[in-house]
Amino acid sequence: MSGTVGKTKIKPTKEAMLGSGKKDSQNDQLYCIDTKFSTISHMDGLSEQNYHDLYDKTPCLLRSTTVDGIIITCNEFYAKKLGYQKNEVIGKSIFEHTAEKSIKSLKNEMERWKTTHEVSNVEIWMKRKDGSIFPILLTGTSLYDENKKLIGRTSVLIDLTEIHQARKLLNSNQGQIKKQIDELKKSNILLVKTEQKYRDLYENSPDLLRTINLDGIILDCNNSYCKYLGYSKKEVIGMSVFDFVSAQSIDAYVNSFETWKTTGTVSNTKVWFKRKDNSEFLGLINATNLYDFDGNLVGSNTTIRDISDLYAIRKTLEDNENKLKQRNDALTTAYDHLLETEQRYRTLYEKSPDLLRTVDLNENIIDCNDAYCTSLGYPREELIGKSLFTHVAEKSVKDLQDALIEWDRTGFIENREIWLRKKNGDVFPTLLLSTNLYDTNGKLTGRIGALRDMSAIYDAKKEIEEHKTKRLSAIGELSARIAHDLRNPLSVINNTLEIIKIQNPNFEKTNQEKFDRIERAVKRMTHQIEEVMDYVVPHPLNLQKASLLGILNSAVSNVKTNGTEIYVPQNDVSMMCDSEKLEIVFTNLLLNATQAMSNHGIIHLRIKEGTINDGQNKDFATIEIEDTGPGIPKSLLPKIFDPLFTTRQIGTGLGLASCKNIIEKHGGSIDIKTEVDKGTTFIINIPK
Repeated sequence: MSGTVGKTKIKPTKEAMLGSGKKDSQNDQLYCIDTKFSTISHMDGLSEQNYHDLYDKTPCLLRSTTVDGIIITCNEFYAKKLGYQKNEVIGKSIFEHTAEKSIKSLKNEMERWKTTHEVSNVEIWMKRKDGSIFPILLTGTSLYDENKKLIGRTSVLIDLTEIHQARKLLNSNQGQIKKQIDELKKSNILLVKTEQKYRDLYENSPDLLRTINLDGIILDCNNSYCKYLGYSKKEVIGMSVFDFVSAQSIDAYVNSFETWKTTGTVSNTKVWFKRKDNSEFLGLINATNLYDFDGNLVGSNTTIRDISDLYAIRKTLEDNENKLKQRNDALTTAYDHLLETEQRYRTLYEKSPDLLRTVDLNENIIDCNDAYCTSLGYPREELIGKSLFTHVAEKSVKDLQDALIEWDRTGFIENREIWLRKKNGDVFPTLLLSTNLYDTNGKLTGRIGALRDMSAIYDAKKEIEEHKTKRLSAIGELSARIAHDLRNPLSVINNTLEIIKIQNPNFEKTNQEKFDRIERAVKRMTHQIEEVMDYVVPHPLNLQKASLLGILNSAVSNVKTNGTEIYVPQNDVSMMCDSEKLEIVFTNLLLNATQAMSNHGIIHLRIKEGTINDGQNKDFATIEIEDTGPGIPKSLLPKIFDPLFTTRQIGTGLGLASCKNIIEKHGGSIDIKTEVDKGTTFIINIPK
C-alpha cells in the first residue's frame, strides 16, 4: 500500500476505482486518491507490499474510505467479520454494511467529520452479509493529500458485541448490576481511549518501535526508531533487522530470531545495536507477535528500549495489565450470571413433565431429561450418543423423516405425531414440538425437542371410537330395517302414478307440475334409501378390467349440468375395479360439486398415472375432481367423511362416507384439497 496520512499508509485498490459501478465523478475522486498516494509512495520509496501486509494482517477491523464513504480498501479481518470476500467489499458504500437503525447516526457523524476533519468515537451497528447485526465503536484518522485537502479516512472498528451482551445480562438486575454496568462503561471508555491513542503512541512513543515479518524485513517503524538510529523512515522500511545489529551481537541475535520463529517468544533479549554513524548502544528487545486468522505467526511488533528506560516501560506495562484485569473482572462477573441462568434452565429442563431431548446436527442425542429416560425405560447413559431414530416405532420412522425435512426448512416442528418404542418393545404415541439451538454467533449447533405422552388421550379416543362404532352399528341396523320397509310403499306410489298417467292422459297434462313434484320426491327418497342400504349392507366388489374414462363419462351423464361446465380428460387408464361402485363414487362427488356451486361453475376431471412408494412400489391411477365452488371451511374437514354428517337440509350424510368406503375397499385413498372462496379438489388414488 502507498500514500501517507499522518503516519498511516493505505492504497485504494483497482476494484475500488474501476469495479464499483459508481458514477464518473466518484471514479475520478478514487483515481485522484490513488494518484496522490502513488506519488507519495514513489517519493518516500516505501515498500507497498510491506504496508499491505501490516494493514491486511492487523487483528482488528480496518477500512479506508473516500469522503463519500466508498470503501477504498479494508483488511481481511473486516471482510471476514462481515461474511464477505474482500473483493465484495471494495468499492461498496459503508452504508451497505450499516444496520438500518444506525444509518442516520453514521450520516450525521460523516457530515460532522467533513466539517471538522475530526473522527469522533461513535457507536453504530454493523450489518453482516447474512443480515445479522453487531455493535462497534467507530474511530480512526483523516486522510489528506499533499495540499492538506481532506480525501478520506482510515477507520478502526472495535467490536462491542461482548460489551452489549454483558449489558443485556446486567440490565436484567438492578442496584449492584447497574453499578457494575457503570464500571464496564468506564472500562470501555478507557479501552476506546487506549485504542484511539494507539497509533499516536506508536508514532510518537519515546521507545523504539518497529514491525517486522517472518523474514526480518521491517514493515513499519516509529519516529523514535528512525531518529535514534540516525535514518529517515524511507531508508528504514524494507531493510533487514540484521542491518542494525552490531557485529558483537549478530550470532546471538540470529539464534534468538530463529528461536522466535519456532517458539513465538522474545522476552528481554539484550542486543547491541549500531547507528548509521556506526556508534553502538545496548537495547532490550521485547516483541508482540502478529498472527493471521488461522493463528499462524506472521510477524511481530518489536519494542527496543534503552536499558535506562526499563523502569518507565515496566510501569507502562503494569498500567496496561491493570486495565486488562479490570476488563477480565467485568467479564468474570458476567460469566457468573450466565452460569446462574444456565443452572435455572437446567433445573427447568430436568424437572419438566414432558419428554425433552437435545440432538446435535447429526441427529444424535446429546442430552435428555429424567422424564425421557423414565418413559422409554432406559438409563441416561444408554440414550446419550444414540440416533434419535433408535427409539422411534417403525410406523413413525417416515413421519419423523418428513418432520426433519420440515425442521431444516422452517427451523421448528409443531405438533407432529410420533410413536416411540420403549426398551421392553412397547410403543406409545407422543406429540413432538422442536426448535433449533444456536451458539452466540448465530450458528446452528443442534435441536431441542419436547415430546408429550399422548397415551391417555389415545386410550380415551379409542374408547370413544368403540362407543361410536357400536352406536353406528345400531343405527345402521335400524336404518336398514326402515329403508327396507319404505321401499315397498315407494314402489306402490311410483307404479300408481304411472297407471294414472296412462289411464288419464288429459288429467296428466293439466296436473303435470304436480306429477313432476311427486316423481322428484319419490326419486329423492329412493336415492336416500339406496345410499343407506349401500352403506349398512356392503356388497363384495365385482372386479373387472374397465376403462376409467368410460366410468367417468357414465358418471357425468348421471348428473344434470344446467349452468355447470364439466371438462372430461382425453387420456384413459385401464384398470381392475368394480365399475358400478366407482360410478357411484364419481356421480356422488359430481352431484356434491354441482350443488355446492348452485349449478353455476366449472368442474375439471383429470386422470393421472404414477407409482406410490409405500415399500411395494405399486402403480396407481389418480383421479382429480376439481370445482370452483365456495370451498370447505377448515373446521368441517375432520368430519367430512363421518357417517351421518351433512351440511344440507336434504341428505342422509352417508354419501361421502360411502365413497370413502368404496375407495378403501379398492385398496386406495381419497383426500381433499380445499380453499375457502376458491374451490375444492377431491384426489382419489386407486391401485391399477
